[in-house]
Amino acid sequence: MHVCVCVCVRVVQILDDWRYIAMVIDRLQLCIFLAVTITGTASILINAPHIFEFVDQDEIKRKIAGSASS
Repeated sequence: MHVCVCVCVRVVQILDDWRYIAMVIDRLQLCIFLAVTITGTASILINAPHIFEFVDQDEIKRKIAGSASS
């Protein structure tokens, strides 16, 4: 009976160790995912300078209206 209890306790300890390892790996993957996502988003925004330029939409409307009436 004593051997069975010791084995069961050891199995529970091993399962808890694996749960902890899984939690650490999960947290590490979350950090890597966030770093890649933020870096990718920032690099796309930095490499697209036209996003930060002012666009005169009234002028564009006049060009479109002028070309449609021609």
